Amino acid sequence: MLIMKIPVNLLCCFVPKKKWRKKIRYNLVDIKEERRELLDYGFKIDDDIITTPQGVNIDISNTKDHPLYLVKVVFARSEYNLNIKKESVLIDIGMNRAAASLLFAANENIKRIYAYEPFKPTFEMAKKNLKLNPELSEKINAFNFGLGKAEITLELPYMPNATGGMSTTHDVCRGEKHVKKETVVIKDAAKEIASILEENKNKHIIIKCDCEGAEFEIFERLNEKNIISSIDVVMMEYHFGSPDRLVNILTEKGFALQVRPGSRKSKTGYIYAVRMAEKIC
Repeated sequence: MLIMKIPVNLLCCFVPKKKWRKKIRYNLVDIKEERRELLDYGFKIDDDIITTPQGVNIDISNTKDHPLYLVKVVFARSEYNLNIKKESVLIDIGMNRAAASLLFAANENIKRIYAYEPFKPTFEMAKKNLKLNPELSEKINAFNFGLGKAEITLELPYMPNATGGMSTTHDVCRGEKHVKKETVVIKDAAKEIASILEENKNKHIIIKCDCEGAEFEIFERLNEKNIISSIDVVMMEYHFGSPDRLVNILTEKGFALQVRPGSRKSKTGYIYAVRMAEKIC
């Protein structure tokens, strides 16, 4: 692979823009390294389908959106690695391509999943992955709308080559090319999650939240309606600012938590929180 890198680096010397150089390196070198790394982890790759060690099939045909990186983060890096021993329900806020939902569906103690993805093109990609895993997808209720502080319909920018980074609260497409508009429906997070709690009164409630900035208004809304105390575990990626507001909400409701800062430039990081009223595992 080093032999390949040398001519690629020489080629990039003649490419004026940094983002073009990154794209060339990814297509000619990085994607091959990612495939080799995943094979070393025990993944199987058959044309446009990758099968994880957990037995989950994921479509990787849209290479412009770096699907191999998504697969690596969810299934190899164990970002959502929980030792779940109780019958549990997962609420997946920011389903993206359904990778995390399918990972949790492979756990026998996850009995039902409610997954939310507001952007229609991304939701269609998720549906494709759900169809590739019919037995697991039986557990998953997938909804093509987002959660927020109130019900509203928005016209939002959308980049097909950055599906995992689209936001309902921040303009992440400013200055970018190949941007189109998408009509997005947002529903009241408190109302939606209260309904899930009513349907699953004796189940452990886990929230996985990766929604590019909407996490602040979602958890403020849940706190306003006194729903936070009914949640047992939160695994969240925060974006675009300090996590202090989220940390305060969770600690005030009796959660023990760990904050793991990520990128300073993009002001992102992770929060892992467990409600101390009872053990999760």
